[in-house]
Amino acid sequence: MDYTAVFILACIFIPLERLLPLHADQPMLRRDWKNDLFYLLFNGFVVRAGFAAVAGAIMWGYGAALGPTPFPAIAALPLWVQVICVVVVADIGYYTAHRICHTVPFLWQFHSVHHSVEEMDWLATHRVHPVDQVFSTLLSMLPVFFLGFSVQALIIAQLLFHAHSLLLHSNTRINFGPLKWVFASPEYHHWHHANERDAYDRNFAGQLSIIDTIAGTMFLPVGRKPVAYGLTDPMPRLYHQQFLHPFRKIAHSIGQASKSRRTAMFKSQEDLLGKLAMLGIFGYLASQQVTAIRLLVTHADEIPLWGLALTAQLVGALFVTFILLFTLVRLPPKDSAQGMMPRVIAVLGTFIMMALVLLPPRAISAEMRVISTVMIIVGSAMSIACLIQLGRSFSIMATSRALKTRGVYGIVRHPLYGAEVLMVLGVVLSHGSALAFIVGALWLILQVRRAQYEEVVLLHSFSEYEAYAARVPMLIPGLRIPALEATPAAVPENTQA
Repeated sequence: MDYTAVFILACIFIPLERLLPLHADQPMLRRDWKNDLFYLLFNGFVVRAGFAAVAGAIMWGYGAALGPTPFPAIAALPLWVQVICVVVVADIGYYTAHRICHTVPFLWQFHSVHHSVEEMDWLATHRVHPVDQVFSTLLSMLPVFFLGFSVQALIIAQLLFHAHSLLLHSNTRINFGPLKWVFASPEYHHWHHANERDAYDRNFAGQLSIIDTIAGTMFLPVGRKPVAYGLTDPMPRLYHQQFLHPFRKIAHSIGQASKSRRTAMFKSQEDLLGKLAMLGIFGYLASQQVTAIRLLVTHADEIPLWGLALTAQLVGALFVTFILLFTLVRLPPKDSAQGMMPRVIAVLGTFIMMALVLLPPRAISAEMRVISTVMIIVGSAMSIACLIQLGRSFSIMATSRALKTRGVYGIVRHPLYGAEVLMVLGVVLSHGSALAFIVGALWLILQVRRAQYEEVVLLHSFSEYEAYAARVPMLIPGLRIPALEATPAAVPENTQA
């Protein structure tokens, strides 16, 4: 730790908090200031060691696979442009990590250490559990690294982030005026720490409050200031106690849980792991879509049917983007299918078409290329429409979250699968090989089985689902096929994977 930097920070923020205090009655040496000073002087070593171990392994693997500069166009940007881009990308990642920490009970145990601050000032910035800080830093900085921004841009952006964080936590009444809806202000972040019911789970961004404005999580009431900070639940007051507290809470919860509680915890953790896996896989697919679009734009003159190909890539990128969005904000599960088979079928049904990248394609005529690409575009657009209506209920597993019965869900009970049939058929035709048709047929069988497993869960979760199923076909508009709509026998609970 650079003690000169600590001294400089103290010389800046202590007078600032005396000159423009938000809470004028708060003493300079507030309660727990020694504990937070210990965080400042010591905690950084623990965080840096943890981050270096985890991020170092990920970065090494990424660099070995794709090289040091996978996107040379980004590295060639002017430094000031890179800094702006890093701030935006990193803060979207930070918003995501921060919101996950408030949503996932396991991670909240670590993040709650930061929210235990009962009197805000610049020193309170540093009260962060190492697990919480490593997780948030990974999700905010790794995307920046993967995109290939320069080290100088990363360093400048990190310095800006740290200085901004000190200002946000400081006991100051500095107001950014109309810019507060774009840039995070002390007022904005104080409300995030407020122990007041209407302020819970709001204002997640680290620097750009416009992210909360867009996401609908902004909270800036007029004519009010927070009255109380901290947690409702007790938190020990010393560093070593706060370091161990989340682990003890988690161990106690596991030890005291009943069988039903353990089952619920399993489903919650399974849902979390599934969410993280989905974000990772589809995040990678999104990056591949971006690369493909960049290549199409760069080599427009060399690609036949360029406009059609670009449209297909753009619509595909939009579809993957909506999958990422709704995976991130999806509702917690009410229930899920029992046993291993529904999970295996769900994973295979989602990703089996990726096997086509391992199969050599066959040449097809220009006319067939046009037809298959149009089918991909139309099928992807229909899938997006269904996905938007499904919204926060989206999941690849046979899971119930919220019942949808209107719009396209008033025509068939599983419209997303029907829309994807057209998209997948276009992919199979564009590949042209007999093996592609076999893979496509397997995908169709798996999707039907997925829908049947979902039927079991939805019937169990929603009392009104039986009447809904009686009036709306499962997969084909206006047509009922008993063999198609047959649901598998429920798996006994003691066989749950």
